[in-house]
Amino acid sequence: MARVLVVDDQKVSRATVAAILNAAGHTVQSASSGPEGIERAQADCPDVIVLDVQMPGMDGFEVVERLKQDASTAPIPIVLLTAQAPTDELLVRGLDLGAYDFLNKGCSRAELLARVGVMARIKRGYDELASVARVSGLALEASDLQVLADGVAEQVARTFRAEMALLAMPGAGSVLEVRAGFGIRTNDPDWFVMVDLVLDRLSCLPGAPAVGFAPDAGGEWPSGLGAGAAVCVARSSGGPALLAVVRADAVPFGDQDLALLGLLGRQATLALDNAVLHAQTRQQARALEEQATALESAMTERSRFFSSMSHELRTPLNAILGYGELLREGAYGDLSPAQGSTLERMARSSRHLLELVNDVLDISKMEAGKLKLLPEPTDLALLLRDIAGTVELQAREKQLELQIFADEPVQMVTDPGRVRQIVLNLLSNAIKFTDAGSVRVLLSRAGRGVEVRVEDTGPGIAPEDQERVFQEFEQTGGSAGRGGTGLGLPISRRLAGMLGGSLSLESTPGQGSAFTLRLPVDVGEGRTAAPPGTAGA
Repeated sequence: MARVLVVDDQKVSRATVAAILNAAGHTVQSASSGPEGIERAQADCPDVIVLDVQMPGMDGFEVVERLKQDASTAPIPIVLLTAQAPTDELLVRGLDLGAYDFLNKGCSRAELLARVGVMARIKRGYDELASVARVSGLALEASDLQVLADGVAEQVARTFRAEMALLAMPGAGSVLEVRAGFGIRTNDPDWFVMVDLVLDRLSCLPGAPAVGFAPDAGGEWPSGLGAGAAVCVARSSGGPALLAVVRADAVPFGDQDLALLGLLGRQATLALDNAVLHAQTRQQARALEEQATALESAMTERSRFFSSMSHELRTPLNAILGYGELLREGAYGDLSPAQGSTLERMARSSRHLLELVNDVLDISKMEAGKLKLLPEPTDLALLLRDIAGTVELQAREKQLELQIFADEPVQMVTDPGRVRQIVLNLLSNAIKFTDAGSVRVLLSRAGRGVEVRVEDTGPGIAPEDQERVFQEFEQTGGSAGRGGTGLGLPISRRLAGMLGGSLSLESTPGQGSAFTLRLPVDVGEGRTAAPPGTAGA
């Protein structure tokens, strides 16, 4: 269970939250003010902080800001408590400062435990990644074998908040013996006693897992020490390496702790046996670590952005469009021509923003594997003619000839909503980028499938840009000033892959472009489980 710090100036609220968390098995500490909360967080480094926003003197936002400025407390997930549902302003301010979530004081016990549980898992994952990264960093930075061993013992002890850590690697022949300890000196007779006691409790066969153990009832275990865990790692030369940690309390090590200890033991042994090789790969490993940290940060920020956008933008945008439609229909009285024109511009801007929101959410769902297809019998020719009607006005406004060659019915089993999304995007782009001439849609059979070809007489796309247009947020030089999100084509290609088909481009600068959508007649026959970003490529 997690160690949680509850910071709230109201005694009843603070005690209620603490009691619920305690009853669920969490270890809870409390603070009644912002400064006290900061002090406790810096001293104890809890797994999660539940923090009241409205407090006298130093409010919750200032506490968050100060905690995120301190490297020791910055990784701790913070859940902000509010007396009422937070406003958009409070949400944006809290998330910008580094808080992870908001929680209403009137929430249910289940919601409180669920949100704290999620935050605890996030912190646990961070701690595991950080400990592995730090041990790797020690292997790269320490040129002296003993310095590396001492650093590993200290880091493992801190990872498990243990009072003692032991590291022993017997020597043989030209292989040096390595001894290290944290909380106990290697020249202390008790160090050797502890090594023998630990070795009696585990197997040193190759591949043996880490094991946990409790103090002996007979008094053999040194006084003042509680539960421990250890792993024995076989080596190619020399005796097996031993890595052990011991706490002051008797709380047993869990399965996750043992798995992490086993990982750290194997990693430390490899690091010590290959110190020279680690030094040679130091620069490369540092770069990879920085990339992993940057990727983790980017993924976290993106997920938070997707969640906020879904709840905070989609609903009000739909409301704006709905009320705008009521105004245009005269539900609140007649509009003047100027008012009607302004209202139409507002509606177009709102639809464009809603399109951006939906595009980003589609990308998110695809990467998470949560975008579901809804296949059904579909007449593709009828669907194409219906889609053409949607963009007919746009083509007429630009004096473009819109031609649809889809006279004969083409029956297939597919997701008509997703096919519509792809073709509508292709047609909208063709009309947007074509200033004179025509846009044509041609439907034909191709082997066991069908092809939908969208041609235009626009400026065309340079050969070096023809793959870039299928990359997220990428736009070619000719796209400047014409709007768009840079997501339509990437989403369309991924959707084509999910439907078992593909989306390709042929284009000659100055002559126009042709996008070809190929689909199977039954989505169940052609669909493949391509990884995100490769579908249909």
